[in-house]
Amino acid sequence: MALAEAVRDAGILGAGGAGFPAHVKYKSEADIFIINGAECEPLAHKDGAILEARAADVVVAAAAVRAELGAKEVILAVKESRARALAKLYGGVEVFPVAEVYPAGDEAVLVYDVTGRRVPADAVPPDVGAVVSNVETVLNVARATRGERARTTWVTVGGAVAAPFTAEVPLGTPASFLVAEAGGATVADYVVFDGGPMMGGEIAPEEYGAKLTTGLVLVLPKGHRVITNNRLPLEHVRTIAGSACTQCRDCTELCPRYLLGYDVTPHLSMRRFFSWGGEVADPSFFANAAGCTGCGLCELYACPMAISPRRVQDYLRGRLGAVSKGEGEGRPHADRPGRQVPAARLKKRIDVAPYDRPAPRRDLGDLPRRVIVDVTQPYAPSLEVRVGEGDRVEVGQGVAGPAPGDEMGVPVYASLAGRVAFADAEKVIIDRTQVAGGYGG
Repeated sequence: MALAEAVRDAGILGAGGAGFPAHVKYKSEADIFIINGAECEPLAHKDGAILEARAADVVVAAAAVRAELGAKEVILAVKESRARALAKLYGGVEVFPVAEVYPAGDEAVLVYDVTGRRVPADAVPPDVGAVVSNVETVLNVARATRGERARTTWVTVGGAVAAPFTAEVPLGTPASFLVAEAGGATVADYVVFDGGPMMGGEIAPEEYGAKLTTGLVLVLPKGHRVITNNRLPLEHVRTIAGSACTQCRDCTELCPRYLLGYDVTPHLSMRRFFSWGGEVADPSFFANAAGCTGCGLCELYACPMAISPRRVQDYLRGRLGAVSKGEGEGRPHADRPGRQVPAARLKKRIDVAPYDRPAPRRDLGDLPRRVIVDVTQPYAPSLEVRVGEGDRVEVGQGVAGPAPGDEMGVPVYASLAGRVAFADAEKVIIDRTQVAGGYGG
C-alpha cells in the first residue's frame, strides 16, 4: 500500500471529473488497469496534450500502479483518431482504440468496451477486476513517486475565445484569467462553464479557480441553447413535461446506461415527475433515476421536444437517498452499437461544431496574481483549513487537510507563494502580489 499512501499524501484526486480519491482505488486488487484518455466531453483536449508532452511519465506511473494492484495488464484507452499516434508507447502499456462516440469516457461504458465485463448496477469497477484512472491522475501519480505534491492542473480553454489553448496551470487559477490568456471572448455577452457543454456547470469566472477536476473552461454565447436549457426553472421543466412530453422513449433508447442494461429510463421519470405531488413517500417510485450519470444525451440530443429529462433525473437523484440502482435487463442491449451517438454528430446537434478548433499546448504568459484554491472534496467531509488571512505561504505548503479518521479526504497544497487574502471552509485565496508593507508588482 506504499504507493496508495504516497498518492494520498500528494493530494491527488481523480482528474476525470468526479474527483474520487485516487488512493482509495489503488488499495483495490484488479487484473487490469485502464488509463482513461477517451476525452469524453466535446471540445476537451487536455488528455491528448498530456500524452503528447508527458507520455514517459504516464508509462512510469502505470507500471507503479500495476504493481500496486497486482494487475496483469495496463490498457490506455483513447479515441480511434489518436490511437495510431500513440501505438509506440512502451513499458507494457497497450493502446486500445475506443469508438468516436459520446460518452466514450464514462467509466462503466469504458470498462465494458475494453474488457467485455459489465459492472453491476450497485458495484464499482474493482468488483469486476478493473481499476480506471484518468490520464492526468496517472501523470500526478508519477509525480507522487518523486515526492511531488499536486499543485497544478491541466486545462483546455475553448469555445467562443480568440485563441483556444491547453496548459498546465496553478491550482486555483481564476477562470477569468484563463479566458484572458485565450485572447478574451469573441462575443460581448457570454457565459463560462467549468467542464464541457454536456456535463459542465455555469461559473462566475472572477470567483472560480481551476480545480484538479477542471479539464475544460468553456466560453459560450449567452443565448446558446446549452445555456438557455441549463437555466430553465425546474417548475417550468415540470410544466413542459406535462404538456409536451410524448413518451416517445427516445431519451431512454439512446441512454448509454440503459443500453448497457441498467434500469435507467428517463421517459418514465418525466411521466412520474409530472404526476408527482412533491413528496417522496416511496423512494423506489423514482429508483429508475438512481443510475443516471447526468451525461446529458437525453436532454441535449435525444428529446425531439427540447425538454429536460436530465434536469428531472438530477433532481430526483437528489431526493432519493440510499436507493439501490436497478439492474434492468442485466446485460447490454443487442442493438447498442447502432444507437451510440457519434461525437461529430453530437457537436453539430448541440451547436458547438463551430468551436471545434485545435487547442494547442502552451505555457502561460505569466502566473495569475492570485489563486482561488478549492478546499472542498466531493467524497470527503469538510477539510480542516490550516491557514488564516494574512499568513505567508510557500508553494507546496499545506493549506487544508483531512480531519483524523477521514479516509477519503486528501491534503490541499498552495500553488503559489504569497499571502492568504481569504480563507474559509470552501476556498483559500492566495495573493502573490501582497508583500510586507503593501503590494508589490
